[in-house]
Amino acid sequence: MRFPTRTQVAIIGAGPAGLLLGQLLHRAGIEAVILEQRSADYVLGRIRAGVIEQTTAALLDQAGVGARMRAEGLVHHGFSLCVDG
Repeated sequence: MRFPTRTQVAIIGAGPAGLLLGQLLHRAGIEAVILEQRSADYVLGRIRAGVIEQTTAALLDQAGVGARMRAEGLVHHGFSLCVDG
């Protein structure tokens, strides 16, 4: 594996936060390297989010990685509480 000769940022962990941060930095023109001890198949195969808040969904869209979420995700329309009937 080759790394850029001058990397500005090192990100430890290729979980959702590390991968999103890497994408946002890339889009901003900032070189970064993401270090992960597990294999790529392991990281990509994990389902990590059950619910994504609206702000996070907007950030994924801004980062250019929200298309699959929009295509395959289920929209949660809230819930109702009932007390004493």
